[in-house]
Amino acid sequence: MRLLTPLLLPCLLAASALLGQETALAPAVKARVTEASFEVVVARPDPAKDPVSYEKDLPWDLVPFNLRNDPYISIGTAFAVSKNELVTAHHVFRSIHASKGYTTCYIRDAKQKVWEVDRILALDEQRDVIRFSVKGRTFDRWLELRPGFRENEPVFTVGNAYGEGLVIRPGEVIGTLPEPMSGAWNLLKSSAGVNPGNSGGPLVDPQGRVVGVVLGKKDNICYSLPTAELKAMKPDMAAFFNKVTFSFSLFPEKSKALERVFNLPLPRPYPELKQEIAVQEKTFYIQSMDALFASLRGELFPEGEASEAAIGDIPTSGKPEVIFRDTTTKMWTISGLEYKKNDLPKNGRLLYAQANNVYLFLLRHPDDVAVGDLLAKPRTAMDLLLKGARVTRTVGGQDIRVTSFGDPYQVQPHVDRLGRPWQQAIWFTPYDDGSVLTYTTLIPGGVVMAVKFVDSSSLMPWLYDLPKFLDYTYIPYAGELRDWVEYLKHRDRLPSALKDMTFDFKEGKHLRLQALWTRLDLDSSQVDLSPKAFLILNMGFSRKGGDVVWDLRRVSISEDEEDNYFVLLKHLHPTPNMPDGEQKSWKEIAKQRHPYTRRTFEEEGASRIAAVHPAFLKAGTTNADSPDLFTLYLARVGKVDDKEMQARLQALLRAITPVTGTSEAQVVQAHAPAAHNAAK
Repeated sequence: MRLLTPLLLPCLLAASALLGQETALAPAVKARVTEASFEVVVARPDPAKDPVSYEKDLPWDLVPFNLRNDPYISIGTAFAVSKNELVTAHHVFRSIHASKGYTTCYIRDAKQKVWEVDRILALDEQRDVIRFSVKGRTFDRWLELRPGFRENEPVFTVGNAYGEGLVIRPGEVIGTLPEPMSGAWNLLKSSAGVNPGNSGGPLVDPQGRVVGVVLGKKDNICYSLPTAELKAMKPDMAAFFNKVTFSFSLFPEKSKALERVFNLPLPRPYPELKQEIAVQEKTFYIQSMDALFASLRGELFPEGEASEAAIGDIPTSGKPEVIFRDTTTKMWTISGLEYKKNDLPKNGRLLYAQANNVYLFLLRHPDDVAVGDLLAKPRTAMDLLLKGARVTRTVGGQDIRVTSFGDPYQVQPHVDRLGRPWQQAIWFTPYDDGSVLTYTTLIPGGVVMAVKFVDSSSLMPWLYDLPKFLDYTYIPYAGELRDWVEYLKHRDRLPSALKDMTFDFKEGKHLRLQALWTRLDLDSSQVDLSPKAFLILNMGFSRKGGDVVWDLRRVSISEDEEDNYFVLLKHLHPTPNMPDGEQKSWKEIAKQRHPYTRRTFEEEGASRIAAVHPAFLKAGTTNADSPDLFTLYLARVGKVDDKEMQARLQALLRAITPVTGTSEAQVVQAHAPAAHNAAK
């Protein structure tokens, strides 16, 4: 989601150097202005209640004294305009509206006294201004709002500089700029200096009268809302208006600019208003994203010609991948993510890659951690992740490694559109008002985790986006045979397409497996059946009538520590829209050309042989006319006699047979889920 306004960089985020504090304001005027101006602050999280653990004690002695001993964090400036009212820029409050850690704001005076925000009296999002009161405080001095301004007249910004107190800086009015969204009014431009923290402070004339509310900085120019627009605010109303574009990370299309408009009655307590704003924002986001997906329904995977290549592709990766739409060709394709690998104690392992700002982790459980505990105990999985991936907190200029986020504050189930069960968990990091959102699914030997690190104020959109991201995520089911034995004990954690899978393994004797359309009845003469033999079931897509279904596309078993393996593949009859390469490949398979000649050949130090499996051929059809073709490929290390290879191939062809009457694979739905299920 991208807000089109404000286009100016808030002063809270500005980075200009702090200049001198000398001004031309008369001492009495300066005293009156500073007495009526305040810092806007939020309560700093209590370090004693921090659930996060670190590799060593945090070096607080390296943090400046005034910061490490300040119980508050300064976020902006406000000023009194009457006995009971204050004004600041709305964007000073905006991140607090949806924050988990900062439940409210406060004002602080020069004597370090603090008052909590009480009631919101008026709010105008487009003008970026807000009026409010505070608990237990009225004002003996406030600033007069002067109508109008003159070019070249002297003005002064009054604001909290870097959280170190109010600073008054001189300049002059240099012109105006039309309001960015529709030019409905002009912003006031001045050369008066601003620092991080000036947002919401007054721009005053030499008599201390307010001519504008400081909103932002761009190219060393201060932009302010003229007082005439401050007076134009609707009384007793929170008016929200913005133009927003929506997009999704795995396809390049964006929505047109949508108007987000709603009004809420005021005055009301700020915590109550926060809750209502959150409801309105969530509803608008879900409706807008659902509309974006619905508008592209004929183009989203697996619909339309652009999906054909990805449907026909046979996934071979043993790592998570994503299905995305190329920004140039507009074709859907399966990614080839570059993974990093770190070993964990006791034979654990972590592989991770980043895809469109989401981290994908494949976590192999250590010997002393049961695979089921990676779901039953979310903290266990996250602590292992933090052992293999470096996450830090910067304190005193040092990056201190995080070793644990503690326990998640929310855990709940989720099932994606392919029928795969996930477990959602959310952690809160108070020190940066952050959230860690994870979705975890069980696989043989471990888990796959999709992880997003985000500000807590930005969590809501990701509660919609990340589940949709899972719908376009490829997950391999791969592990040693002993891993499969353990994995299949957790039937409630299996994807719907594999819930009826049968698996009977006896070390050194037999492996009997049935999944979807194939049955394997293997003994030790065909493959070395040790507990470390590696089995991969690669799920992909195929067609059933007019539907695209989630289906088994590849079965592979390789022997422990040897490049001896066989692969069973399901090839889809190409549609006319398939790429030429796929059309040619199908013809080569149908005509049983190399390597499908049932003749041994040598390649890369191994003997190899392959065949089209005749038992899977539909009765009354030829290879070329079959809706699907199934091939078996066998490799043995070194030079193996052709007669032996043919015998091995024939034995496997007999041991691998088709299954009829199996349960249907999960049909892929291209449309967005219903709004009430999309974000919780």
